Amino acid sequence: MPRLNLLATPNGRLAAFTLLYVGEGLPQGFATAAVALELKRMGMGAEALGVFSASIMAPWAWKWLFGPIVDNVYLRRFGRRSQWIVAAQIGMLVTLGVALALFPTEVTPDGAVVGLGLFTTLLLTHNVFAACQDVAIDAMAVTVLTDAERGRANGLMFGGAQLGMAAGGSGVIALKGVFGFSTASLLVPACLLVLLTMMLRFVAEKALAPAADEVEGRGWRAVGGEVVDYVKTVGRVFFTTRTGFMGLLLSLLPAGGMALSLTVSNVITPTLGMTDDEIAALGFASSLVFAIACVTGGALSDRFGRRRTLAIFASGTVLPTLWLAWRFHAAGFLVAPPAGPDGMWPRAEGLITDWWVGGMVFAVFVGLMYGVRSAFYMDIAEPRIAATQFTASMALLNFVTMYSYWWQGSALQPAAEGGWGFTLPQALATDVGIGLLFLLVLPFVPPRKVEPAQVVPVGAVAG
Repeated sequence: MPRLNLLATPNGRLAAFTLLYVGEGLPQGFATAAVALELKRMGMGAEALGVFSASIMAPWAWKWLFGPIVDNVYLRRFGRRSQWIVAAQIGMLVTLGVALALFPTEVTPDGAVVGLGLFTTLLLTHNVFAACQDVAIDAMAVTVLTDAERGRANGLMFGGAQLGMAAGGSGVIALKGVFGFSTASLLVPACLLVLLTMMLRFVAEKALAPAADEVEGRGWRAVGGEVVDYVKTVGRVFFTTRTGFMGLLLSLLPAGGMALSLTVSNVITPTLGMTDDEIAALGFASSLVFAIACVTGGALSDRFGRRRTLAIFASGTVLPTLWLAWRFHAAGFLVAPPAGPDGMWPRAEGLITDWWVGGMVFAVFVGLMYGVRSAFYMDIAEPRIAATQFTASMALLNFVTMYSYWWQGSALQPAAEGGWGFTLPQALATDVGIGLLFLLVLPFVPPRKVEPAQVVPVGAVAG
């Protein structure tokens, strides 16, 4: 009986890529939600938490470097992209396993987490493998998905990533109350092991007709040449064309408010006195709303225009942020009170309700915005080098996430401890101010008008 190959049928391909994207979301949700909450309950300060989150996300800002490697370095007797996915998944499992074994549990009297540097390095390395896997998955998707499948596949893949983030973050937080953090954390490597088994047993890339560009791996010299060509191309587009330069500025700015999903959220949520189960429930609910809104946002942008809907949805993210800033100010909750010996804070019942309302409204608008943003950057990409320009824009968006984690952590750290000493309302208002800069630049980035036949598929190798 022939072995089942998911890539051999349309439904199988959709299932395979959806599950692979679940694997991409798992480590991000685990590190930025479950681990961040655990470190906060251990007494980690806001600045250190922001630096930690920014550090482990760094590989996603320069993942484009893996593209030439995946394209040029491979063994012909294995699937050209699947071998990289398998290798990356093994690397993810090993580094995550070691990281969990060395998870820091001791905090010094001054709030320093013993062993945090090694743990952060291990998670950073884990994300290097995860980013490499992302590039290989996208490359394989471009190779095996038909034109009729790509739209549905991208929607399912993005939804899968959000599901993975919810499982790795909220799922681990929920299980922590039953089994403890160490045991609950095993959910992530267990899921990754299932995905690795799927790749080894049910994904046979070579069983398909070979792609037109299937050639012998050209080696590391070709990698260096492609990296140089990539940098030259990106530099030319971003700095010698108006649309490219304004697109560059736009890529360096957050599309509206971000604080309710990054460091500020990680810092505020537990200090309101919310239990782990409440935090997990909020995470699951917001992830579901986000996924639905994302699909809706893409459909609305097709009907009413990309730039108009992007502006409306990005503006919408600042509304719950400003409202929560006002609610915190009105309640006199300017700085979080000290935690108890058990890592729990006094409950602020009214603000917990406000946080739920604001968080869910934010999830709607940020989901709508995400459903439009990628398509907008596709629209403004120069057709002849669309893949290159789009990849660079996506890398810069990850850089925005990195620096947002950093500045929010520094802002919330007390001035006496070397931080900026912002109150919670001030940090939220600053986030809104930075996000509104996006709306000032957006009108100066007109979508490039091209005939459909001119468009180069995203992910295709630029000629």
